[in-house]
Amino acid sequence: MKACGIIVEYNPFHNGHKYHLEKARELTGAEVVIACMSGNFLQRGEPSLFNKWVKTEMALLNGVDLVVELPTSYSNDSAEFFAKGSIKILDLLKVENIVFGSEVDNIDILENIVSYTETENFKSTIKDLLKEGISYPKAMSKLVDEKFGERVLNPNNILGIEYIRSIKKMDSNIKPIILHRKSVGYYDEGFKEEIASATGIRKMVEGKKYDEIKKLVPEATYSLMMKNISNIAKIDDYYEFIRLKVISDKKKLEFIADMEEGLWNRIYEICKYSKTFDDFMKEFKNKRYTTGRIKRILCHILLEFYKSEREKLDTQEIYVRALGFNEKGARYIKYLKKNFEVEVITSNKNIKKSTPDKLDIFEKELVREEIYKMKHYYEDKKFAIKI
Repeated sequence: MKACGIIVEYNPFHNGHKYHLEKARELTGAEVVIACMSGNFLQRGEPSLFNKWVKTEMALLNGVDLVVELPTSYSNDSAEFFAKGSIKILDLLKVENIVFGSEVDNIDILENIVSYTETENFKSTIKDLLKEGISYPKAMSKLVDEKFGERVLNPNNILGIEYIRSIKKMDSNIKPIILHRKSVGYYDEGFKEEIASATGIRKMVEGKKYDEIKKLVPEATYSLMMKNISNIAKIDDYYEFIRLKVISDKKKLEFIADMEEGLWNRIYEICKYSKTFDDFMKEFKNKRYTTGRIKRILCHILLEFYKSEREKLDTQEIYVRALGFNEKGARYIKYLKKNFEVEVITSNKNIKKSTPDKLDIFEKELVREEIYKMKHYYEDKKFAIKI
């Protein structure tokens, strides 16, 4: 069976995602489309608007055949680690292609950028820029623009570059395919031709503009959104827990993933006096750290994601957990087991028989699921959703 992979967050699933899914199937001729999806905590350093099970149902009702979980250890991290975890999982699932959106229409450009960013000249120059206090994304963007003569480093292209880098490093047989994006961007808040970014839709949710949202999401998504609209999550909801951890565990802050020398002290001092998340962000302002990176660090504090855990991920086996599947997805799971001895976890019971590495990542995932539920409760699902 031919399978194609897509790497997604579905926060929430909208018309642009539906287009991506349909084009991925069309461009690859895949019988099965597998979505590797972040769960309750996201790459941009935020909790998911809707919990992982609601998002899984959205995906399946809109045509995804198999939804697998990207563990929080990878999903709530920089583009490099987000990509690394996703490609690891999709490689284990034997997908032939991944299809991702990009503002460039030629994959050679992204592959050339990957090669350039691995040169000694690039590594040396970017170190100098970082010493000047420029953030890594801005420094990288400056050097790449100078080299290639065009602005290519937006969030979608950065993720595409990291997918290609991970495929190369793992010596994977996955072939990446670009879906050229012509509509609104990653952080845009407007909409065109009934396609909006997830950022724009989240803003509409905050403003309770439900009639506008209805035009921008498939019917199945809208129905699930309205059913769960009273239980949507924002990072502000968890700030009191973050603040408590910062003030009570100051000595542990330096060991948090992404934390640099001196940064933990600044976070501690600001947390002492900032009673809300907005207050914290206004006070923090710093050109060296992007908003996304600071939010990820705050999430790392909340989830107790330490440097030591991240270091282990390079050598640890990763589990493959199905959050949901349809009939085709179920057939593909059986196909993998029969032909490649690949075990896809479909119930929590399965993981107990797994390796210590997989069990370690999974147990941390369960704890982080409980942290999400402290503010936004939902009933546990011991088994994958079947439709």
